Amino acid sequence: MATRYRLVIPRDLYESLLVQARFELPNECCGLLAGRVVGEIGRVTLRLPLVNVAASPKEFLSEPRSMLQAEKQMRAGGLDLLAVYHSHPTSPPTPSRTDLERNIHGVGVMHLIISLEKSQPEMRGWWLLETVADPAEWEFTG
Repeated sequence: MATRYRLVIPRDLYESLLVQARFELPNECCGLLAGRVVGEIGRVTLRLPLVNVAASPKEFLSEPRSMLQAEKQMRAGGLDLLAVYHSHPTSPPTPSRTDLERNIHGVGVMHLIISLEKSQPEMRGWWLLETVADPAEWEFTG
């Protein structure tokens, strides 16, 4: 898989991310996006919501059973993990120090953060490195 790619998310999956983020307020939501990378484009075909066992408005911790189930679904469909997403209920869509420290997926997986701090949700993509985050490109289609 390419180290960096432009992520393309179908509109219905993008909308479902926003629904999940609002539904799980006041806590952060979390989940995975899977699909395939062709050239420099990562096309999302599957959203895998996860359980946030931290149940916190300031952090997320993916519940191991939901993570295992998501990994099985990706493997069964021959899909790659393209992005990890989570929400920031009261802060901007920028990675926190905790987000950087807990990045278990490495530099080849995009991170999407959905901010609900304003009336209109805002989502931004990031490539997380050890101590910094580089902006990542994404779009929704359809």
